[in-house]
Amino acid sequence: MLFHHGKIVARMLEEYRKEHQTENLEEKLEELSKEKIIQNKPSKNGIIVKGIDNCLVKLSKCCNPVPGDEIIGYITKGRGVSVHRKDCVNVKNLFSEENRMIDVYWFEAEKTKYNVDIEIYGNERNGLLADIIKEIESTKSKLLAVTSKANKEKISITEVTVQVENIDELNKILKQIRKIDSVYEVKRKK
Repeated sequence: MLFHHGKIVARMLEEYRKEHQTENLEEKLEELSKEKIIQNKPSKNGIIVKGIDNCLVKLSKCCNPVPGDEIIGYITKGRGVSVHRKDCVNVKNLFSEENRMIDVYWFEAEKTKYNVDIEIYGNERNGLLADIIKEIESTKSKLLAVTSKANKEKISITEVTVQVENIDELNKILKQIRKIDSVYEVKRKK
């Protein structure tokens, strides 16, 4: 009798599967997950964590992601999610714990500002710093801090902190600074 019952269940499942083709099921799941993304509320720093609302989201200090960067979330021991750039060195170490990785997205409508540190190397000359500041101010970004020093080899090392909305804005700044006469290297600090 039990065996018979098991058979009925199997038959019912089979019928169900025939009626609801597996492909449709996958499509439905995909639709649901898409809807879920839309319904999710972004955290204060403009990040949406797939399937979870109101969780504590921290942008990791080690790689300082800004919108437009490809990002991945890591579920921390303290029940929060730390967000890293996908190319962050620390992520490679975390991948061994794949079950703790979670999909995260930038929330487009949220105009959040991000602070990014940039290092600029150039051959020391008069007016170099003024040119750097002028180039940054010609973009939409806000210059928050500047420190500049020259070493014995007459190499000027300038660090600036700028406020940007996304990666495109940041790349624009980097491009502008690279054009400055005497500047030979510009990089975003990790």
